[in-house]
Amino acid sequence: MLTGFEAWAGHKNPSGMIARELDGKVVEGVEVVGRELPEDFFRLPRITSSLVEELEPDIIISMGWDYGRAIRVEKVAINVQQSDFGDKVVPDNAGNSPRGTPVLDQGQLAYAAGLPAERVVEALRKAGIPAVLSYHAGTHCCNTVMYSFLHSISSGRRNVMSGFMHIPPLREMVKPEQPCMDFATELEGMRIALRTCASER
Repeated sequence: MLTGFEAWAGHKNPSGMIARELDGKVVEGVEVVGRELPEDFFRLPRITSSLVEELEPDIIISMGWDYGRAIRVEKVAINVQQSDFGDKVVPDNAGNSPRGTPVLDQGQLAYAAGLPAERVVEALRKAGIPAVLSYHAGTHCCNTVMYSFLHSISSGRRNVMSGFMHIPPLREMVKPEQPCMDFATELEGMRIALRTCASER
């Protein structure tokens, strides 16, 4: 399963575009189900849990976009929701602006990603795609999705790989001097990530 987000904060969202593009495709023998998720802190835990129950995926790669020049493969999700980016509060699409609330009450503090992050970064770099490891998925909806999926598979679904990848913005989303990545490169990056994860199973 590949998930991305709907448009948000006045921007298109390449992560949702990729999820829609690869939905129903077969990538190196991997059957892909793509889902576009809402930018809504408080709906996401229920939605992710339902998707795991409904689809019973072997691999879950979630995506979101963030400013940067490389694809970031996340290692850790934390049980915190906060809508701040630096000194700016950025609500979700439902107008929610949580300030330090848990993703899930009674949830553990953090989960480590289950996908082979180092191998994914290595494969992306080998293909000439800028990629880095990241040890913090933030506290906005991206982290909420990563944490929620990892929580859903934490008991009884230990063979499921799950993790999160941040992709750069597209050129039309940023100012000329800001870093970006073209859609074709991001799409190929997700194909490589899927192939790499499948080879580790």
